[in-house]
Formats: sequence, C-alpha cells, structure tokens
Amino acid sequence: MSRERKTTGLDRSRALLERLGWGFTSDRITELIEQGVREELTLGAFLEFLAESETAFREEKRVKSWLKQSRLPVGRTLESFDFLFNRSIDREKISMLATCEFIRRKETVLLLGPPEPAS
Repeated sequence: MSRERKTTGLDRSRALLERLGWGFTSDRITELIEQGVREELTLGAFLEFLAESETAFREEKRVKSWLKQSRLPVGRTLESFDFLFNRSIDREKISMLATCEFIRRKETVLLLGPPEPAS
C-alpha cells in the first residue's frame, strides 16, 4: 500500500510559481526564503526581491540566448581589437560609439560597409 505524500504550502507555492512561468523562483524558493529571513525583509521587500531575482535570471538567459544566436566570437572586446591591423578604422570614433552617447543625444548613426563573411 503506497502512502500519499501530503502537499505542503511550499509545494503549492512552487506549483503556482510554475503556472505563472516563474521557473527560476520555483526551483530556488527555499534558498530565496532563507535569504529573505537572513536579511529580515518585510513582506513587500521580499516580494520585490523575488520579482527582481526572477527578472535578473530571465534577462541573463535572454542575453545568453541572443549571444548564442548572434554567433559572435566569444571573448572579443574593444580592448582586444587590433586597430593597427586595419588603420582605416578610427579608434576614437569606435570608442565614442561604444559609450552610446549618441542615444542620449537622440542622434542617428549609420554604419556602412560590406557584411563580414560567415565563418
């Protein structure tokens, strides 16, 4: 005779979080609760902490997915770019573009050139 497992409040919370699509929070609810208790968070602050944790996880997942889909070479940065190899590329202009200051100033940037061949 099999013994039925009694459902706890935490199990129900996990199930609800899963139904809401909050998989990260559902998987880590115990440790998130422990952290909230350690930090003596109010209920409102704890709910905000849960939402921020789920949002940060989703954003990290989204960025990783986009990077994978972009097929950009891993580990390439402006600091490691060899500006001496192609002297037609103006280091100062690239550095200025990297700050994204043009966005704050609401300027349009047009980049022209042939597409890089696929590897």
